[in-house]
Amino acid sequence: MVAIVGRPNVGKSTLFNRIIGKQRAIVHDVEGITRDRFINEAAWDGRRFRLVDTGGIVEIPVDEITRKMQAQVQQAIEEACVVIFVLDGQQEITRPDRAVCETLQRCGKPVVLAVNKLDNPQLAMNQYEYYALGIGEPHAISSGHNLGIDALMGEVTRHLPAPGEGEQDAADDGNGEGVSKSADDIIKVAIIGRPNVGKSSFVNALLNEERTIVSDVPGTTRDAIDIEFHRRDKNYLLIDTAGLRRKAGIRKPVEHFSVARALRAIRRADVCLVMVEATEELSEQDKRIIGYALEQGTAFILVWTKWDLVENAERRLKALEDDLDLKMPQIQFAPRITISNVTRKRLFSVFDCVDRVAAEAAKRIGTAELNRLMEQIKAKHNPPGKKGVHAKILYATQTGVKPTEIVLFVNQKRLFHFSYLRFIENQIREAYGFEGVPLKLELREEKKKI
Repeated sequence: MVAIVGRPNVGKSTLFNRIIGKQRAIVHDVEGITRDRFINEAAWDGRRFRLVDTGGIVEIPVDEITRKMQAQVQQAIEEACVVIFVLDGQQEITRPDRAVCETLQRCGKPVVLAVNKLDNPQLAMNQYEYYALGIGEPHAISSGHNLGIDALMGEVTRHLPAPGEGEQDAADDGNGEGVSKSADDIIKVAIIGRPNVGKSSFVNALLNEERTIVSDVPGTTRDAIDIEFHRRDKNYLLIDTAGLRRKAGIRKPVEHFSVARALRAIRRADVCLVMVEATEELSEQDKRIIGYALEQGTAFILVWTKWDLVENAERRLKALEDDLDLKMPQIQFAPRITISNVTRKRLFSVFDCVDRVAAEAAKRIGTAELNRLMEQIKAKHNPPGKKGVHAKILYATQTGVKPTEIVLFVNQKRLFHFSYLRFIENQIREAYGFEGVPLKLELREEKKKI
């Protein structure tokens, strides 16, 4: 593991993105954007390692979130085998820089000094001032302009263990999310919901450590944090996301980035855990979030959190299910579960449900089998007609999974009412399950032969 550390706004996240070759970490001029440890697999000159972006180190933390950020940085340093210490080459060495330097010297790890923002040869002369820190040769770089990165990474990889000495195989899953196993072996689980419903608390309760920062302040999580999780010989990639606010509630530019990352997490997930507070009714924003998963065709599970605050569990569960069925009857196919991050009740039962839904999301129905079902559906209830023209389903085929898409070839699309398509969907679910999986039915008109 290689950790990138330094004061706020020295360019740590820009360097992180440059090394992994993807725009993964949020980059902004405002200080303190990165809060949690952000980990991604990386490779340089044939060497594979895990790269960690961290929050900015401050001399005196002023609030709870900043104190927890410093604990996250310290954890990253302890776990790393090499540390990249990033400084702003356009500023003089500060007292906090010297304090960080002393901390790194005490940790006993190899430290590679990266003097950033040296965008031209004249500015590159500033690097020599940093010999005064006494932790080795300063490397003049510009992570924004890709200058000096090769020399810097050459020094980093020199300190990494030799291949086979603690270096684990890594693979990229094609979506920019490096993982330590084959992508086919990993179930990607996005944890989504409104701010403060308990998403990060859920992750920390599972791991039994403060892997992500938890606070009562809404919007504590800003990026989509990927965390590997192993249970019962199965591998998962948990994606902790920022809370999805209403558009009217998004005021800061960084919140736009956070929402974009959360929506991308929905798209690349195999299964979404949609978290809703059990102490409240289903809100309009909850409905929008579920709508995002439906729109993307991502399988999802509804998770009612904070169950420890519920007094009459049986009565409350019935009230919540009645409210859900009234407001969103179209998601009766989605499984539902209640959990408590405080008492850890049913936390791991969630993954039994995840396994089932992930298997359903990967299910394929043979074309012959699907068309036999279509004949049975037509026998039960013939397609409607208009003005003497009868709607006809000529044949059907499943064209994809994740999202699950079924194409119906018909004579005229305009003859099919949405209620009949809902009837077809219900019949498919009755025959094949597809628990938690949105089905996309597409109508295509059969081309007339000339």
